[in-house]
Amino acid sequence: MKHRRIIERQGAVNSRILVFLLFCLALSNNTFSQNSPILDEFSASETNGTVYLYWIISSGSTCDGIKIFRSVDNLHFDQIGEIGGVCGNSSAPQPYNFVDERPEKNSVNYYRLELGSNGFSETISVEIIDFNDKGFQVRPNPAFEKAFVFFQNDLRKSFSLALYSLNGQVTGLQSTDANSFNINTMNLSNGTYIFIIFSEDDLIKIKGKIIVAH
Repeated sequence: MKHRRIIERQGAVNSRILVFLLFCLALSNNTFSQNSPILDEFSASETNGTVYLYWIISSGSTCDGIKIFRSVDNLHFDQIGEIGGVCGNSSAPQPYNFVDERPEKNSVNYYRLELGSNGFSETISVEIIDFNDKGFQVRPNPAFEKAFVFFQNDLRKSFSLALYSLNGQVTGLQSTDANSFNINTMNLSNGTYIFIIFSEDDLIKIKGKIIVAH
């Protein structure tokens, strides 16, 4: 009987310990879920070949340090920066920014954040076009089915592009307020074509060549 009572007492003690451990685990999980970093915003913009990253960690979220990563294939990421110390704020949203002065030119650059030990953020991307001294870039050139003419238009002004054959015949005309033109070259004969990009006020003119080779 004594052995049975001892076993019963031990069983009751073990049950209370188990309940206490489960309570602590639940409390820990609840605290972690409240403090795990949540991004209210994560964005990237590009100006003159420099990428500006901006993000906001929501109120009540904290982490231990932020690492910034970049990739050109969205598979292999390299760390390009770090913000040390406690990140986030227990009472208010906390904004952050980072400047990448050397992104990969003529390529899509992918960015993501590592928020302490809480894993990675979503991945965002921005394409960097190197306009050189010409003020434009044609890709591909020679063109088969289509060609993209990229040019600087940070202010989103309205521009037009006129495409000419070498004998001066107009073969295409289009307008945009973006920073590129999409030219369908499927119906054009093989050869060299001249394009002129001009603004509405005619103060800006860019001239270049496209080679069509089917």
